[in-house]
Amino acid sequence: MDILDKRAFYLHEVCNCGGIRAASEHLHINPSVISRQVRSLERELGMALLEKQGRHVVPTEAGKLVEDSFLAQRRLNSELSDTLSRLNNLQLGKVVVSVGDGFVDSFIHDVMQKVAEQYPDVLIDIRTGIYYPQEPHEMVANDEVDIAVTYGPVSDPRLVVHSFERGPLCALVAPGHPLAHAQSVSIAELARHKLIFLPDVSGTQRFVNDVFRAGGQLVTPAYRCNLHSTSRRMACAGIGVAFMTAAAAGKEVAAGELEAIPIAHPMAESSQGNLVRRAGRRLSPAAGYLWKVMLSMQ
Repeated sequence: MDILDKRAFYLHEVCNCGGIRAASEHLHINPSVISRQVRSLERELGMALLEKQGRHVVPTEAGKLVEDSFLAQRRLNSELSDTLSRLNNLQLGKVVVSVGDGFVDSFIHDVMQKVAEQYPDVLIDIRTGIYYPQEPHEMVANDEVDIAVTYGPVSDPRLVVHSFERGPLCALVAPGHPLAHAQSVSIAELARHKLIFLPDVSGTQRFVNDVFRAGGQLVTPAYRCNLHSTSRRMACAGIGVAFMTAAAAGKEVAAGELEAIPIAHPMAESSQGNLVRRAGRRLSPAAGYLWKVMLSMQ
């Protein structure tokens, strides 16, 4: 007995439209066709699947079970089709990676060179910046990207998450800034300066907001931009204080363009990065190799 066949589809349409006639108009078929299919399923199951409720038709308890099972099966079929399609695309040579621009330098130097040598014909589609309206880990969960690198805590049963230490959160200032020679800086002292913030959707900015709240300071930034690289350039210009790890600003710190001042608060003493892929999804050989190499990223 195959319950979840075309008859279950018609049952779902009747439930969705509120009646056989409304379903027939929606599907552009004769109402008698739908009625016969639903009655056939009821006879096979030996119980009613629909009942009148006022002017509308609604599913019985048994009808609701059949409809729910039909929808669940349709979702599984859709996910399978989508996954097979994406796997085929990956085998043809494409991997999509979301990399926050605070991780770009590490990704290019530690990952891309190795992948280019191992899979020279595979296209690596790198997406960076801060995305609206979805965060990178949501893009992974929705199969919009294959792998993502994110900042800050991530807890989602849909995902495989590998977390790694990124070091303390720092205030980044130009060499001529009043804070430039400080060994550390308090939350209260930071609140007295012009601050450069990222969008609140950013993992880095959420962490910065949490640190200021924990320090009892309600602050308004002087500037806001949507790229870590832009905030670093603004800090280099001496117009404000940016926030990220010393590793994320490694080039500017090494060149003497920025000073990374640790923030004197327990919450800021360590921060977390994450490598993320969707649970249950089979990666192509190229994507699997990329994931393996990225596990060593810091």
